[in-house]
Amino acid sequence: MPLARSITVTVATTIAAACLLWPGTQPVSAQQAVPKRFVIDAHQHWRNTPDYIPTLVKTYRARNAMACVLTRIEHLDALMAAAKQYPDVIIPYGHLDVDHPQARAHVEAFAKAGVKGIKMHTPKYNWDDFGYFPLYARMQELGLVALFHTGIVSGSGSGEPEPSSMARMRPSFLHTIARSFPKLKIHGSHLGNPWYDEAAEAARWSPNLYFDVTGSTLQKKQHNLTVFREYLWWDGPAEHSPSTAVYAFEKLVFGTDEAPEALDSVLARYEAMLEANKVPEASRRKIYGETMARLLGITPK
Repeated sequence: MPLARSITVTVATTIAAACLLWPGTQPVSAQQAVPKRFVIDAHQHWRNTPDYIPTLVKTYRARNAMACVLTRIEHLDALMAAAKQYPDVIIPYGHLDVDHPQARAHVEAFAKAGVKGIKMHTPKYNWDDFGYFPLYARMQELGLVALFHTGIVSGSGSGEPEPSSMARMRPSFLHTIARSFPKLKIHGSHLGNPWYDEAAEAARWSPNLYFDVTGSTLQKKQHNLTVFREYLWWDGPAEHSPSTAVYAFEKLVFGTDEAPEALDSVLARYEAMLEANKVPEASRRKIYGETMARLLGITPK
């Protein structure tokens, strides 16, 4: 079977299976062609295992996909070597502990190495605490994408005290940051789960803020996918919306936050949600890859 046809059938079949499991969605039949789109997975975590990069490259190349791969400073050299070897797939990102005594130095090291963005997670203080502003200012100067975890956070299971919680990572804090740093390219993860309304409204009024819908949300909402239209309710500039407003669903970007092998499954979840909400194809292309390509300065394939 030719590669392009194989991709179409595989993804369509996965979507059909997903929709059969999700009452209330419009099923996509295995015979219905799903366009082969350019994809950027904006949320892919480095895994320090021998098979991670080979699996990522094989899986993502077959789907015309690239991945923003996030890693901490100790694995930066390995990530950059992989990005140099597979520039058609891997977009290198740093993973920053904002409370580390050397956080500013780590930002500089990431930037010098050539990362395109920096992920941040589990701060001790609210994301919009002024103590973090010098980090954001520097990321803005460097032209990096700032990826913030928002909403619920899993525990380590260690039984030891953990200094952060979802309360420190509300999506409304990104509204403060977006207003304070209007040229900073901001990506919030998980659509703020469970604060979806808050995330959507922050994005509506922030031209430089976007969210992915990774994590448990598309499974939690699988029986009522049309609810996303309640959160993402606006169609563009209108009364009570800014003159710069875009169609609400275009404030979303694609991401997996799962192992590379899960790419098809996550594509199916996104596609089922977009089908249920009748999102136009031109907007889907932006969600799946074109928006992140613009933010990252990448030419879509």
